[in-house]
Amino acid sequence: MPIRTRDTEIITRISVYCDEIMEAIVRFGNSFEVLEKDDVYRDGMAMRVYQISELAQHLTADFTLSYGNMPWHLIKGLRVVFAHRYGTLDKKILWKTISERVPELKKFCTEILAKAAVSALSPRDKADTPSDDSPSRSVKPGKQ
Repeated sequence: MPIRTRDTEIITRISVYCDEIMEAIVRFGNSFEVLEKDDVYRDGMAMRVYQISELAQHLTADFTLSYGNMPWHLIKGLRVVFAHRYGTLDKKILWKTISERVPELKKFCTEILAKAAVSALSPRDKADTPSDDSPSRSVKPGKQ
């Protein structure tokens, strides 16, 4: 099944947030202790994880079912934790998320985007684009 444009756009945005998280980890020294002590760093990472979770809410059901090897229910569930229990956020869970889970998610996104690019080159009709014989592409008789 081809990947819908909507899902590709969401996965692209998730991938960007993964990059930003991984760049910040390098910048701040890949250290739980720094995350634990630096409120600005911790808040920035928490916000990026929240944004990933929020975006995951908008993936189509077909996509999340087709790619069930990624724990979408857990990714989506992080939104609730970050939005409603932020004051009691477990720093170790945040660290494990950004240092272990985000690189896994980034790898997944990269693979999906590569697959979508290959799919875009194939002649198969896509679910969210008009086909060559659609009325919007009709040709007037004698004008080809």
